[in-house]
Amino acid sequence: MAISIVVPQLGESVAEGTVAKWLKAVGDKVRKEEPLVEIQTDKINVEIPAPADGVLSSIVIAEGTTVLVGTEIGQISGAAEAAAPAAAAPAAAAKATASASAAPAAIATAAAPVAVAAAATPAAGNGAGHGSGAGHLDDRSLSPAVRKIMREQNVPLAEVQAIRGSGVAGRVTRDDLLEHLQNRGSAPAAAMPAAAAAVPAVAKAPASVPSFLKGSTSAATGGPREETVAFSRVRKVISDNMVKAKHTAAHTHCFDEADMTAIVNLRKDWAPKLEKQGIKLTYMPFFIKAAVFALKEFPWMNSSVTPTGDGITIKHYYNIGIAVGRDEKGLIVPNLKDCDRKNLAQIAAEVNDIASRARADRLTMDEIQGGTFSISNAGVFGAINSAPVINVPEVAILGVHKIVERPVVKNGQIAIAPMMHAVIGFDHRAVDGELAVKFLRRVCELLEKPELLWFHV
Repeated sequence: MAISIVVPQLGESVAEGTVAKWLKAVGDKVRKEEPLVEIQTDKINVEIPAPADGVLSSIVIAEGTTVLVGTEIGQISGAAEAAAPAAAAPAAAAKATASASAAPAAIATAAAPVAVAAAATPAAGNGAGHGSGAGHLDDRSLSPAVRKIMREQNVPLAEVQAIRGSGVAGRVTRDDLLEHLQNRGSAPAAAMPAAAAAVPAVAKAPASVPSFLKGSTSAATGGPREETVAFSRVRKVISDNMVKAKHTAAHTHCFDEADMTAIVNLRKDWAPKLEKQGIKLTYMPFFIKAAVFALKEFPWMNSSVTPTGDGITIKHYYNIGIAVGRDEKGLIVPNLKDCDRKNLAQIAAEVNDIASRARADRLTMDEIQGGTFSISNAGVFGAINSAPVINVPEVAILGVHKIVERPVVKNGQIAIAPMMHAVIGFDHRAVDGELAVKFLRRVCELLEKPELLWFHV
């Protein structure tokens, strides 16, 4: 008996999703709870697991098609067929193809490339295909981003197994694989466009000419000088949200700075200890703890503007959002729940986990909803200052930056100290400048004297 694969409820405000990628091909054996298909929503990509053991007997909805929640997108045959000899797989695939031909022409035409692409992928033994072998990895499932790189770079499964993953439970993330490929020197060569090899060699400039004055006389490569790329679904949503935020909230920013000497020394002392427990200690947990305690003192900063725009809702819980960049997929702001109830080590572990899953498109809808206050760390990209956009309907966002050693005056003497600029972006409809300035100053004080944080654990 066939089992339907349907698009599940993906969140309170999500009514539809796009079939982004089938992770299995027609005729492939699947295990219950094994990732089967990737659904893209307005905010995140969600991997839908197989509802039962069996064989993927048909793909009803092709990749790139947007459907409503509850729509049947494929079918799995019974467990008895899954146990059949491998020789029966071609017959199952042929049957599925014949079944697809009876469907509307548009669906049959769109579904065909799925089967063709699956047949063209490398054998499951190298871990790069959609076959069942790619989903095991010693009980660590691979994200779609990792599988894509494995296919493109022809990386065998055994090589990925040897990588020490930084994700939760030792999961190999996209960044882990890219770093591995870069270290072995294969990724840059494989990723180099073919056109680059055709660029003529440039004559070497005389040694007496400084390198920064040497010009390039290489001929322009072929192809158009401009390219128009349509926004992805996620980028379009980000675009709409940014416009809404700037048009709705009365954005205002004020700036301060903090002497990070104590925090730098604390991290230097505790990072190796937590590393032994498998926890990477960054500066973000300190920022989160300082923000939470300041929010308790200035509760209006931990609020949201009501939908009608004529009031605010003050939150007495602290779900702190952290902005995570995902390259071409766009920035996303998952939030850590109830940060006031967790110690520094717990927050550090959660920061590592949620950031890793955000980059691998493994977040849940709950993790990107219900935030009360956000933090944007532009310092990880080298910025020493910024003016972050408020994550509406929240009323404020804290911006933190690169810690830079520079001369400062201490007790009448010039000294070198690790300093950091901090900024608070706030909605002037709900928050006055005086309140915002006091809040930011309190955050900086807590960072300069982190011993104050221990009294609030």
